[in-house]
Amino acid sequence: MSQHQRQKNGEQTKNRMRGRALNGYWVFRAPIGYKYERVAGHGNMLVRDEPLASIIQEALEGFASGHFETQAEVKRFLESKPAFPKDFADGTIRFERIIRLMTRTHFAGYIEIPEWDVSLCKGHHEGLISLETHELIQNRIKDGARAPARKDISADFPLRGFSYVATTATPL
Repeated sequence: MSQHQRQKNGEQTKNRMRGRALNGYWVFRAPIGYKYERVAGHGNMLVRDEPLASIIQEALEGFASGHFETQAEVKRFLESKPAFPKDFADGTIRFERIIRLMTRTHFAGYIEIPEWDVSLCKGHHEGLISLETHELIQNRIKDGARAPARKDISADFPLRGFSYVATTATPL
């Protein structure tokens, strides 16, 4: 097969994949929490891959609701789940994976591939979270980092952290 023929076949494949994406089907490797299954009338389609789908759903909804204040808390939650795949031998996960989990629209049941001019459209697969939850997550990420609430702050000590020891210049 000539180089020209291989290039032509590659373009045809990309066009078929783009057409399927425009119709609301994910065309790349199945994201974590999903797997491909042949579904009558749809061909290969993303379906929930349990227990990972439920773990990811709990993490994303927890961040959206404020149960997890920071992305680091989401990371620790996922690291505590034996069924969730780890990136390193010591059982930790890369922050990049957390960012991908929180920013990809396919977890809300939507498809978007800007490189192929596929704008946001409803996918045929079931979302792990709602689009509203996804948008809430995006707003929380955009609002910036937050420090976790201190457990030792109370109305009994309103000046905690504001008063200093004069001789050592350390907070009381």
